[in-house]
Amino acid sequence: MSGGTRDAAIHIHDVTREYTGRDGKSVRANDGVTLTVARGQVLGLLGPNGAGKTTLVSQLLGLARPTSGTLRVEGLDPVRDPDAVKRITGFLPQAGLPMRRMEVRRALYFTGRLRGQSDRDARLQTGELIEEFGLGDRADRHVDKLSGGSMRLVNIGMALMGRPKVLVLDEPTNELDPRNRRVIWDAVARRNTEDGTTVLLVTHNVLEAESAVHRVAVMNAGRVVAEGTPGELKQRIGDRTRLELLVRDSAPLTDAEVRELSAVGDVTAGGREGSYVIRSATEQVPALLQQLVNSVGMGRIDDFRLARPSLEDVYLALDGKSTAPAAAPAPAAASTTGAAPAPGAAPAAAAPAARTDRAAVAVLDPAPAAVPDRPAAAPPEPAVRPVRRTARERFRRAGVEFAYLWLEQMLEVRSTWPWTLMFGFLMPLAMVFGLSRIGTAPAGPESMLYIVSGAAVFALATEGIATLAQRIGHLKSQGQMLYYASLPINKASFVAALVCARLVLVAPGLLTPVLAAKYLFGADVVLSPVLLLVLPLSALALAALGMTIGSLIDDVELTVVVTNLLVFVLLLASPVLMPPEALPAPLRLAGVLLPPTYAADGLRLSLAGDLGPALLLDLLVLTAMAAAGLAAAARWLRWRTA
Repeated sequence: MSGGTRDAAIHIHDVTREYTGRDGKSVRANDGVTLTVARGQVLGLLGPNGAGKTTLVSQLLGLARPTSGTLRVEGLDPVRDPDAVKRITGFLPQAGLPMRRMEVRRALYFTGRLRGQSDRDARLQTGELIEEFGLGDRADRHVDKLSGGSMRLVNIGMALMGRPKVLVLDEPTNELDPRNRRVIWDAVARRNTEDGTTVLLVTHNVLEAESAVHRVAVMNAGRVVAEGTPGELKQRIGDRTRLELLVRDSAPLTDAEVRELSAVGDVTAGGREGSYVIRSATEQVPALLQQLVNSVGMGRIDDFRLARPSLEDVYLALDGKSTAPAAAPAPAAASTTGAAPAPGAAPAAAAPAARTDRAAVAVLDPAPAAVPDRPAAAPPEPAVRPVRRTARERFRRAGVEFAYLWLEQMLEVRSTWPWTLMFGFLMPLAMVFGLSRIGTAPAGPESMLYIVSGAAVFALATEGIATLAQRIGHLKSQGQMLYYASLPINKASFVAALVCARLVLVAPGLLTPVLAAKYLFGADVVLSPVLLLVLPLSALALAALGMTIGSLIDDVELTVVVTNLLVFVLLLASPVLMPPEALPAPLRLAGVLLPPTYAADGLRLSLAGDLGPALLLDLLVLTAMAAAGLAAAARWLRWRTA
């Protein structure tokens, strides 16, 4: 590690992360990584797929625990206090972000509130970002109706909400046109220069990284194999000039031409037919040009370009070929850390940004001035002290998180509300009409009670178990769960919001059979206030089961199969549509362990007006099952890798 740690925004020392692969063998995603990023610095983290970059970022955000080693973000420990780290860190993952089915303005504002901003601050910054990114004419359009470039601008705006001290960007400009790339890099440079924001850029776009970063770290096979300024890393491959050559009509060079050019440089085929790259020592450039004229002739050349070594050349030279420790940086920029900026002043790293026509991105000045080295094992003191909230403040914060997460979930599914409500109304109504004519159930009022409770529980199981589990599966498969986990929100608030949003949607399915039995068939059912307790508890118990299944199973298609199968198994193995004595003994025994048994029994007893000990037992069991299920879902929902 180069430099000290006193003013380090990110401090990583000897971090190793091991896990067991699918073949049962131990895998080291990170292998003794040591790295320091100064406050107010932009570091580019480069490396091929599987190099360990994402794993390292996950550990910095408190989403994964290192097997060994030390991590600090602004002096805070992401292992011991991940929420404190998340409060000061903005994260833009490569995968798409949630909040796609709401307006741009709401997506930004909701994110700010979830990141802890007050109503006033969130509204103020939302307006600023809409103006800065030129989204004024699209501010009230749904995010998923925008173009890919505009959607990415909204996503980076979500990462900037809350004005984070540290910004982690994973491939922020993938598939963007030059104009939107410039908008994004202008925004990042502005935060860096004006606010002193530290930026960790994870990217494969080497040209962009070269133009936008102070320093670069190259990872391969879980290790940092090179680190320094772009200029320092270029020195590692020597003073060589690159000539990019395109032959007219894509006609390939002859073997003789290649041999003659190889006398003054290394000739390799380019990325398309008729293109070549020739690397030569700088002092050989005149001879190279002369040989090009003599051997190939200007008449055959469609285009050529001379360039000094680029960061891409370094990257390609190091890719898979070096695991040696990074060379010591030059004295002029020996440290990865710099003095902390004075209050209200831009950091030393942040001189006014220049422009480059080639990449159309902000070019930042070299790294901050060096400070004396400190022992690598001594992590920096926290620049931001962890917030210790009172019980009242925690309760208020949990309420805010729940409210906006619940609203978000309701807005996310509003496009399907009509169909969901229609299903919740028609399906149990059809069951009441159909089952009342089968004639196989016990005769009289008891028969109607079983039909009503069975239809209600079936609707509840379909929406509360199957749909909710599949919703969790989709969030995980699309990478959106990672973003929720990176926010400083309580997992219990997230679970409760998802469950309660689903309960609103299943309400018609619970009430329709009861009302149909009473007003269409004249059944003698009691609409007791106890129903206001029985129905929510039943819904919670089955929704908790759906959350648990969605948390445990990673494959969405398997989740669909399992939940649909489970719905029918639960109803067949439980005394829902028929009395217990009509079921075989094994099914009666299994039904004792299943939530639908107590949900249906509690509903029947309350509709019959029997408010005795049996109903109390049903309510107690449903409460225990709901609590256990929600606790299991909160535990198994992968907010953080063990």
